[in-house]
Amino acid sequence: MRRNVFSRALREFVVASWAFFHTQGFWKYVLIAFCLYLVGIMTIIRADVYYIDDWNRAVIGYKEWDNFSRYISWFLATFMHMDTVLADVAPLTQLVAIGFLSFASAILVWSIREVIWKKEDSLWESSEVPHKKRLTVLGIIASLPIGLSPYFLEELSFRYDSPYMALSVLFSVIPFVFIHHVRAYIPVGILCSLGMCMTYQASSGIEVILVLFFAFLMLNQTNAGLKKTIVFVAVSFTNYLIALGIFKVFIMHPMSHSQASTSMLPKDELVSGFIRNLDTYLDYLWHDFGWSGIKICFLLLVAFFLLSAMVQSKINKGVSLLIAIVALVLGVCLSYGTYLVLSQPLTRPRAFIGIGVFTAALAIYVVSAWRGWAYKKEDQKRTNSEKLAIRNNGQRVFFVFSAIVVGFFSWSLVVFANTYGNALSKQNEYQNFRITILLSDLANAVPKQAASKDYLFRIKGWITSSPVLENSSKSNRIMKRLVSLTDGKWWIRTAMKHYGWGDVPEEQLEVIPESEDWDKLKSDPRCNPETAGKRLKLVDNFYHKIETYRACTIIEFKGYERYVHKENDENVEDSLEETSEEEVDLQNTSATTPTPQKPQTPKP
Repeated sequence: MRRNVFSRALREFVVASWAFFHTQGFWKYVLIAFCLYLVGIMTIIRADVYYIDDWNRAVIGYKEWDNFSRYISWFLATFMHMDTVLADVAPLTQLVAIGFLSFASAILVWSIREVIWKKEDSLWESSEVPHKKRLTVLGIIASLPIGLSPYFLEELSFRYDSPYMALSVLFSVIPFVFIHHVRAYIPVGILCSLGMCMTYQASSGIEVILVLFFAFLMLNQTNAGLKKTIVFVAVSFTNYLIALGIFKVFIMHPMSHSQASTSMLPKDELVSGFIRNLDTYLDYLWHDFGWSGIKICFLLLVAFFLLSAMVQSKINKGVSLLIAIVALVLGVCLSYGTYLVLSQPLTRPRAFIGIGVFTAALAIYVVSAWRGWAYKKEDQKRTNSEKLAIRNNGQRVFFVFSAIVVGFFSWSLVVFANTYGNALSKQNEYQNFRITILLSDLANAVPKQAASKDYLFRIKGWITSSPVLENSSKSNRIMKRLVSLTDGKWWIRTAMKHYGWGDVPEEQLEVIPESEDWDKLKSDPRCNPETAGKRLKLVDNFYHKIETYRACTIIEFKGYERYVHKENDENVEDSLEETSEEEVDLQNTSATTPTPQKPQTPKP
C-alpha cells in the first residue's frame, strides 16, 4: 500500500515537472527574466559595496547562519565559495540569486495561468497537456516585483547572503507547480517549507499568501467549486504547519538577537501583540513610499485587480468583489508571515519579502485574466481554446490599459532599483571619505597605547546621509532604510578594523566585548569627560569631534538627518536641529544594532 502511494506520488511529480519544463519557450522566458533582473541590479553590482554583514564576512570569512537555523545556507555556502572560509566572490553570488529569482518568476507565472486557463468544460484536476503556452513576456514583466521589490533589494545588496535569501523565495513557490497533483503537492509542500525555514525565514509569508490567492482564483473563476477550494486550503495549511512544527521541534536553534528574536508572543499577549506587529508592518508599507510612481502604480494595479476579479468571475459580481477585497486585505497583512506572532520581529526592509511576491501575483493575474492572443492559431485546435481565444472590443481595451499599468509598475521598480544602486555607491564613497578623515585624525590624536586591548573608543552618532541619498529619499523614504551600509557603533569599529585599526577576530563574536559595548562605555568613568582625567588632545572639525584621554577616545560624528520615516509637520526639520546633544547621544547609544524599531515621530 505504502509503495503504491509512493509510486503514484512519484508519477504525479514526474508528470507535473515534465509539463512545466516542456512549456513552450520555457528556457527563453527564464533567460528573459534573468536579463530583466540583471538590468535592475546592475547599479548594485557596479556599486561594489560591502553591505552591513559583508564587512565582517569579508575580513573574517565566517558563516554563522547556523545561529539562525539556516542550515541549508550554511551548507551551500561551502560549495558557493569552494571553501569553509568564505572569500568575497561577488558578483557571482548576486548572479546566482537572480538565477533563483528567474525560476521563481517562471513558476509563479506558469502556476497562475495554469489555474486560470483551464478549459471551461474540463475537470479542475484534469491531466496536464504538454507544451501549453503558459509563459509570456508580459507575464514575466509582471512578475518582476518578486525580486525587484524595493524590500528585496536589501537581500540582493548582500554579497554573501543573497543566493540563499533568493533560494528561500524559490522554495516558497515550487509547490504550486503541483497544484493539480495532490499526491505530489503534499510531500513537495512540506519539504519546500522546511527548505524555506532553513534558508531565510523572512519568506515565511509567501506560501500563506499564495495559498489564499490561488484559493481566490479557484473559487472566483474556475469550476473547482467551494468544496475543492476548502480542501486545497486545508491541505496547504496542514503541510505548512507540519513543516513549521518539524522545524521548531527538531531543527530550530532558539536565538535571541538585539534586532530580532525567535521567541513567540506569550499567550496572554498573542492578540494584542499580533495587532501591534501588524500595525507596525502596515505603517512601514505605507510611509516607506511617498506619492511617487511606485505607490501610484500599485494603487492602480489594485484597482485593475478588483475590476478583473468582477469581470472574469463565474459567480455573483458583488460576491466576487467582496472575495477579491478579502483576498487583497489578507494578502497584504499576512505577507509578513510568522513575524506577526514573534515578540520582537525584524523590521528591516529585508523582512518584507512577502509583499513583493503578493504584488507580483496581482500583476500576473491582471495581465493573464483573458486568454486572447495567448495561442497561435495553429495551437487553438490542439489546446481546445477556441471559446476564449477572441476578446470583444471592451476586453481588448481593458487588457491594453491593464498591461500599461503593469508595465509602468515594473518599470518604476527597475528605475528605483537603479536609483538605489547609485545612491548606495555615492553613500559608500561618502562614508569612506568620512572614515578616511577619521582614521587620519585618530592616527595623529590618540596615544601610542591605543593599540592595547584596554584602550577604549566611545562613539557618538554616525555618518549621516550624503547629498545624493538625501535627494533620492525625498519621494521614497525607504531609500534611507535601504542605504544603511554600517549605521551603528559596532560597524564603525568593524570599518576601523577593516582598514587595519585594531585586531580582527578569528570568528564573529556573539557578545560585544567591553571595549566595544557603547552602552557600557557611556557610563564608564574612563570615557566620561568629567571623570576621564586631563584631555590630551582635541580635534574639532566640520565632520567630527575627537577628544583624547588617557584610557579612552571619544568620537562624535556631526550632521543630522533631514528626512524622516514619516511625513510630518513642516517644523520637523527645525525640531531635529534643536535636539540637544545629550538627546542625540542617548538616541544613538540606545540601539545595539543597525536595525531600527518602529520609528517615533519627533515632536515639533
